[in-house]
Amino acid sequence: MTKARHTIDGSITRSEGLLRSLGIDPAAGPVQPDRALVPAKRKIVIRPYSELLEEARAAYPQEVSFTDLFTSVELEANRERIRQLTAEFDAVHRLDKIDVIIPAVAGILSGAVDCVLGGFVRDDWGRAFPGSMSLYVRGLFDKALPSDTIRKLERAAKVPYDALNYDNRGGVIVEMIVEGLSPYFHHQVSLGHDPILGFIFGTLDALNGTVTTLDFNGEFVTQAAAGFSDRKAQDLFEALATVLLHLLSDMNGSSSAQHGGMGLPVPFMSLFNLVQFGKIAGHDTVAQLVKGMFYEGYDFRHFCSMSIPVMLTEVIVRMSFFAKRLHEGCSFAEAIPVGSDHTRKPKLATILFIAHSASTAVNAGKVAVTRNPLNVNYAEWLAFARYSVRQLKWVIVEKPELRHRFVRGAIDEEWSAVTERVGRLLLEIDGP
Repeated sequence: MTKARHTIDGSITRSEGLLRSLGIDPAAGPVQPDRALVPAKRKIVIRPYSELLEEARAAYPQEVSFTDLFTSVELEANRERIRQLTAEFDAVHRLDKIDVIIPAVAGILSGAVDCVLGGFVRDDWGRAFPGSMSLYVRGLFDKALPSDTIRKLERAAKVPYDALNYDNRGGVIVEMIVEGLSPYFHHQVSLGHDPILGFIFGTLDALNGTVTTLDFNGEFVTQAAAGFSDRKAQDLFEALATVLLHLLSDMNGSSSAQHGGMGLPVPFMSLFNLVQFGKIAGHDTVAQLVKGMFYEGYDFRHFCSMSIPVMLTEVIVRMSFFAKRLHEGCSFAEAIPVGSDHTRKPKLATILFIAHSASTAVNAGKVAVTRNPLNVNYAEWLAFARYSVRQLKWVIVEKPELRHRFVRGAIDEEWSAVTERVGRLLLEIDGP
């Protein structure tokens, strides 16, 4: 204990000696710190924006752009960052080799099926006969809509737009004679018989007791017909139901000798009557060409057979897309090939466009070689037109806008991170 006290006393004595050597009297009490040596607390003074703006204008009277705030190195770094973000976006929509092979194979295969089994063939006398696919589909229609069923539908769904120019005794039925409103061609010129337009014009005719036609001269006429005007529907729902049943009654050909045995035209076929030009295959106009095609059996049943290669293309592409996406590690929901929105399915719509382009090219080659317009696959050309419009809209409008939003979103996220760090720094400087 005595030894420890001697050690403490010695330390105190040495400390007092050190203080005296610095000019400080140990007996004077606690030393007050020199406040001049203590740094004052910094304060941030926020100047008014108008004052800063006037000062900046006075210092830089010339026009100043946003890029003047950065050095050339910083500007190049910014451009490189934008190029990186653009490349990331494009990589999501870029097709690899398999993505190109799938639609090419699908298009060529479906085109080959159409060449071998579809279209029409001509005998030595020049008569046209449906191909194997068309005969098969017509057999299905015969089973689904036999003549007795057609007669029942005709009795249940009488419509005013089923009128012709003349009755059985040669009497005039309509107020104005229509070119083509005959037993053989009235399905083609009467818009109510179009498989799609019929639900518009046929419904209006059923409500008003009229017949609306677009004849072979391109004349559009809506008029009443004697003996048919009383076939009015009571309301919209009855009109729609009557139009549907009547389309079914005519789909496999009419049972009435007065109305011939032709089925419904292909969708929008009547609109070709507006094309009063184009000398093709010995016809003076496209309207005459289409009229001849309908006469030789190019009707809705043939349209259904032409849809088989189109469906084959869709099935091959969508199933291959589904399998590839699963192989790439996508979830089942992400891989489902339903829809063709470029935003949700970045590559599917483009792949479908390539496939139908290939199939359409094969069909165009078939028509050119055979010189037979009956071999035009109308269903495939409609699909090609649909995907072409969608792809064109994607490339010109949607993709640049989506790319801009992607790049802008990444920049905004980085800017938010910067402002957050600046805010934390200001709080640290200002103190609690």
